[in-house]
Amino acid sequence: MFTKVHVFRVKPGQELLGGITSYCHEHDVTSGVVIGIIGSLESARLNYLMELPGKYDSVKYPGPLEIVCAQGSVALEDHNPIMHIHIQLSCQEGCMGGHLAEAIVFSTAEVVIGELDEQLRRQADSYTGLKELV
Repeated sequence: MFTKVHVFRVKPGQELLGGITSYCHEHDVTSGVVIGIIGSLESARLNYLMELPGKYDSVKYPGPLEIVCAQGSVALEDHNPIMHIHIQLSCQEGCMGGHLAEAIVFSTAEVVIGELDEQLRRQADSYTGLKELV
């Protein structure tokens, strides 16, 4: 169950994941669901899981890009909040989506996170080679 819903903005020129992580540190959000993100990006780098254990291909997309939708989770690994976000982006040529690795905000990014009353945690999984929810 949500204990609180956080709605905030990551501003132009800021790195999106860094902005979300900073907000979570400042507001002590350690467990939550990223309900959605909308806005625009100067550029983005998305990761695509290609094989196990944990081998990704990374693709950088130049902008401007519209954030069509995004969702994910906030969980603790040791004592640090970890963001896991998948995102869909669009431009005049089409749409692309994947695991958000890095993005620079163009005009704005409006973020909605539902804070949970139960603590989500991540730890390394020997099979996938990734930091999975436990």
